[in-house]
Amino acid sequence: MWTAPGMLSALETYFFSQSGPRPLEPWRAFLSQLPAWYIWVPATPLVFHLARRWRLGRPFQVRAWAGHLLACLGVGGLFALVYTVCQRAFAPGMGGNGPSFAPMLLRFWLGWLPMMAMTYAAVVGVAQSLASQQRAREKERQAAALAVELSVARLQALQVQLHPHFLFNTLNAIVVLVREQETDTAARMLVLLGDILRGLLRQGATQEVSLREEVAVLSRYLEIQQLRFQDRLRVDWDVDEALLDARVPHLVLQPLVENAIRHGVSARSAAGVLHIRARRQGAALTLEVEDDGPGLPPGFDLERSPGIGLSNTRARLSQLYGDAGRVVVTPPREGVGTVATVTLPFHSVAAVAEVGAPRG
Repeated sequence: MWTAPGMLSALETYFFSQSGPRPLEPWRAFLSQLPAWYIWVPATPLVFHLARRWRLGRPFQVRAWAGHLLACLGVGGLFALVYTVCQRAFAPGMGGNGPSFAPMLLRFWLGWLPMMAMTYAAVVGVAQSLASQQRAREKERQAAALAVELSVARLQALQVQLHPHFLFNTLNAIVVLVREQETDTAARMLVLLGDILRGLLRQGATQEVSLREEVAVLSRYLEIQQLRFQDRLRVDWDVDEALLDARVPHLVLQPLVENAIRHGVSARSAAGVLHIRARRQGAALTLEVEDDGPGLPPGFDLERSPGIGLSNTRARLSQLYGDAGRVVVTPPREGVGTVATVTLPFHSVAAVAEVGAPRG
């Protein structure tokens, strides 16, 4: 690649010398120019490394610009050193017969500095463009992985809803209600079951939804469970109205609620209470699902838990938010039971829409 500018510089030097008193032979013109340009062969990987380490752009970083300036001056000085040696050796009639080496080196360094600066800027531009393309491809790969995770989560949610015990118990409850002529309640359970299935099948590959939408889906699921358990299940909602526009991963709460019902409410003979909370803590949104069941088994470790719902939730939060997204399962501060807590960065639907809106 660096032969091309070296060849052009050599041709320019050769034809320019033909109008002077001491024309250069072609081989002298090429040997006086090409070696200096080949300095860029080892320098290019170094500049690429610096471009990745010190990105130029917004916000303005003094350290990055100072580092690139020093590197540009260094490469330019090395270019001038090799250029001076080649000029004295192969092109004495083109300025290579000066009185001493040092003044020639300084003259060539200053004379070639604008060209070296433009060349350095071009290399940095190519490096940052390639890095930007790589980041774009990485984002596309992550988006594709998230789409797969969402599809798996949606299918697993369907599997949970259609789990034989749940489905058969729901259908049996409907049959009992019909026999007892509780047709209104039976019809309501069928409508809710149909709404859940249609909503999950209709939902596209959306990674995040508003907390309002998540609560709406969860409410239908819980209403079916309340119809199943009748007076044995009570749901306590503590969700601030101001947080309903917050964006949360789709189906992030359903696996936690399903676990709370399966291992908490179902394990009790008496009535149980399910607490669902949403709070904002600075830049973070916290979602909690608490039950008053028998609590965690001895030696419970979330990272080693075989539960598909919890492991899937942890993986999706990690891919969406990195270290800022996490889920923990602990005993409550008071009493018995289990608390599953999801923490993720807070951002609202309105804020995202405002950022993405075109400006007039």
